Amino acid sequence: MNKSRPDDTYYQGERRELLPYIPMLGDRLLDVGCGEGGFAAMLKRERGYQEIWGMEYDEKSAAVASSLLNRVIPGDASNALGALPDDYFNLICLNDVIEHLIWPEAFLAGLKQKLTQDARIFCSIPNLRQYRLLWNLLQSQDFEYTDSGLLDRTHLRFFTRKTMLTLLDRAGFEPTSVIGWGTTKSWKFKILNALTLWRGNDMMHSHFFILAKAKQMP
Repeated sequence: MNKSRPDDTYYQGERRELLPYIPMLGDRLLDVGCGEGGFAAMLKRERGYQEIWGMEYDEKSAAVASSLLNRVIPGDASNALGALPDDYFNLICLNDVIEHLIWPEAFLAGLKQKLTQDARIFCSIPNLRQYRLLWNLLQSQDFEYTDSGLLDRTHLRFFTRKTMLTLLDRAGFEPTSVIGWGTTKSWKFKILNALTLWRGNDMMHSHFFILAKAKQMP
């Protein structure tokens, strides 16, 4: 069903599957697209971050998150970078956020000055080359947007591993870790991988988890 706003569950949840990939880098963390604050609150408990900020487009969710986090900035994150202090955050998390931005390169470039010298950004990115999506596209010659997932109807951009790394490079970041999440033994994946002459291992992953640091000026 097409809705102007996803239901509340869209903004809830801890995203616990991300926890093993989140480093402890200091005291201050920014969660862009923080939803109701469950993920950031989990990092405060289990990774030791003491000061956690959030940015959230959905006003209702931002109000909930404000009871859990130190500060929440509501509204369009792309227009709110000026509300963030420079040279301040040890880690900035963007969990399934970049695909919702109109101009992701400009936004990422703007985040650089908000990071401390040894800080990182963490990105969770849906993979457009995931084998189920490609298989369905080949079979039906069509696709339908959904309320959540790889073809979430609120996605404005789509990425593969390669295109996401290119975006980060253009925005002034270099990856320190790239991890594919999700595996499969599906015969559909095996067929698609064979058709690409076994260059399609990335197709088994629904997401990529990327840690990156700002490039140093020469």
